[in-house]
Amino acid sequence: MARQLTDVDLGVLKEALKGEIHHAAEKRYLHRLHCVLLVSAGQECSSVANWFGESSRSVERWVDSYYEFGPLGLKDDDKSGRLASLDADQFQFLLREIAATPECLGYSVSRWSGKLLQQHLQKHYQVDLGLRQCQRILRELKNSCG
Repeated sequence: MARQLTDVDLGVLKEALKGEIHHAAEKRYLHRLHCVLLVSAGQECSSVANWFGESSRSVERWVDSYYEFGPLGLKDDDKSGRLASLDADQFQFLLREIAATPECLGYSVSRWSGKLLQQHLQKHYQVDLGLRQCQRILRELKNSCG
């Protein structure tokens, strides 16, 4: 017989799931498929939303999108933000630069900061990004590299 999970266990599992699906489009797509499948099997949108820590409205939108567009309706939309300032080759080169210490590139500091990255992009790539965007890039790189 399966052991009943405590409310604390359920909270931990919900947070772990949200953390896993947050950063990857393919994981978000699979999560949405699971939710729509449960609703299609007779579960209420509100119950499914509660189980997975989603809003009922989100689950309802996913179900509507599925019935209107099929499975492709559950994929993330193309981002409508600004176009990338760097092409793919430049971005890969920048990633290698950031992996090294700023000292290796002639700067007098040993760690990257948002302000330093902002200045580096302006000087070497003629790209003007906001300070917060540069900080976000560094944080995302740190999180993806451990």
